[in-house]
Amino acid sequence: MSKMHTLAVFIGRFQPFHIGHMDVVDSALAQADSLLVLVGSSYRPRSWKNPFTYNERVAFIRKSTDGAVKPIATLPLVDTLYNDRAWTTNVRTAVMLHMRKAGLDTDQTNILLVGLEKDKSSQYLNWFPSWALKSMPPTMHDTSVISATDFREGLFFDNDTDATGLNDRFGPHQVAAVQSWMDQMPDAVDTIRKEGAFVRSYQDRIVAAEKVYGYPIPINTADAVVIQSGHILMVERKMEPGKGLWALPGGHIDPDETAEDASLRELYEEAGLDMPKGAMRGRLRARRVFDHPERSEKGWVRTEAFVYELQDRKTLEKLKAGDDAAKAHWVPITEITPDTLFEDHFDIIQALVHDVPFAYSSILMAQS
Repeated sequence: MSKMHTLAVFIGRFQPFHIGHMDVVDSALAQADSLLVLVGSSYRPRSWKNPFTYNERVAFIRKSTDGAVKPIATLPLVDTLYNDRAWTTNVRTAVMLHMRKAGLDTDQTNILLVGLEKDKSSQYLNWFPSWALKSMPPTMHDTSVISATDFREGLFFDNDTDATGLNDRFGPHQVAAVQSWMDQMPDAVDTIRKEGAFVRSYQDRIVAAEKVYGYPIPINTADAVVIQSGHILMVERKMEPGKGLWALPGGHIDPDETAEDASLRELYEEAGLDMPKGAMRGRLRARRVFDHPERSEKGWVRTEAFVYELQDRKTLEKLKAGDDAAKAHWVPITEITPDTLFEDHFDIIQALVHDVPFAYSSILMAQS
């Protein structure tokens, strides 16, 4: 009878990879024969929370684990903010694909899910009851939990933090890998710093308002999903955050308007549609609130999206970008991918427009 193989699975965003993650890797390899690292939030555009691409994070992980004596593999994992079942299916798909590639027999392989018990973001550890679970407390430095958020702050904003301080807290190999990347990618670093500065300023204003009122304050917005002849109306963002990314027309709801009114106002301000608003109201086909706590890096931002289906015809409605957008454009549904869209707008479109193709299995196969 052949020996059972234990495959450890470690899921994380690793933005960036730090010594706390390395502790989990070491613990996993001490209990397993091989390790699969699933890199979450893959194929998202650069932002303050997600500054590094999938390939860049894989490079950081490989530099940190170069001396490992057991096999370590990596695969991308995509976000599905509004469908947890789809996310768990993606995880299982990635694990099964890796096992086939590695020649592991499902009947002779035990799967061990390893991870950090941190906060609500760790609840996924309980979503795979058929797998063994090894949860670990987060790594501490002095009296503080080591986190990727603090790592990013130290790298991009704390100019007074010397290299020794960063090395002591986040690990010398991990710090060196990211600092080498920063030296080679000045434009990306500039983008991340601008995004981070905007997000921090926005959050500071919200915190100040909450101190006055004494309770959390949600930001309410509205978005328009306009469909015509296999295209979706998108605007290119003109300012941070998300400068240069495609987005749904939308914005904050004014005190004197409904969410539907706001979606139409923003639609006409940003895209300059050449058709009467009354006619547009008649094309409303669906509406839905999107309020995932992680949907916006700015904070607690809720949005209601309105689907307007225009009559299919050979000539698309004329557009003209307004002051808040650099461009307005009809994008073919088949060309919409998450790496080019702002915040959770890809997730919103996927939830409301069923023709949006995004085959996760194909992405995995491309890594083979």
